[in-house]
Amino acid sequence: MHKSLLIFDFDGTIADTLRVAIQIVNELGDEFGFRKLNQREFTELKGKSVPELMRLSGLSWVQLPVFIKRARDRFKAYLRQVPPIPHMPEILDTLHKRGYRMGIVTSNTREGVQRFLQTHQLQHFEFIYAPDSLFGKARVLKRILKQHQLAHTEVIMIGDEIRDLEAAGKAGIDALAVTWGFNSEDLLSSGKCAHLVRTPQELLQLFPPRE
Repeated sequence: MHKSLLIFDFDGTIADTLRVAIQIVNELGDEFGFRKLNQREFTELKGKSVPELMRLSGLSWVQLPVFIKRARDRFKAYLRQVPPIPHMPEILDTLHKRGYRMGIVTSNTREGVQRFLQTHQLQHFEFIYAPDSLFGKARVLKRILKQHQLAHTEVIMIGDEIRDLEAAGKAGIDALAVTWGFNSEDLLSSGKCAHLVRTPQELLQLFPPRE
């Protein structure tokens, strides 16, 4: 693929946050009225979109901003316990050496992501954007295009959730879906993406050395 800037999601794409996500959701259960989930039940939710998850949990749109803030605060404290997705550090290092520019757009906190990258020596990213809204990625992607003076065809969004694909579509850029994160392959296949990737190693096949 002929791209110059690769924009990555963080949770589930670079960082293996599933176990911590289960812990945080269960910790917030009493406050927001969720019942506690085990890993099997949590994994079964991978095929659900955000609106479906809210309907199943009983979380209202009014509660959502408060829930996101509480979850972000806890993620920041727990990120030291989070490992990278297996093989992602060496894949990112290779992409950097191949001449690709890289950045992160995340629903997590900028501070927490920076701490994670420093801990795991992943210092290849030009920027980290962390929009306040769960659905604010499209606006940020448009801003990146403008600030970096890039054509839409030069940029691709790489993420593990259907909302990453939707944000890329709204920003007018290609999207690449990875199946090792939160959303299931079936759900990701229902979205608009240039490629569906099942292993981190496939990224190296799609992004050869730049000339």
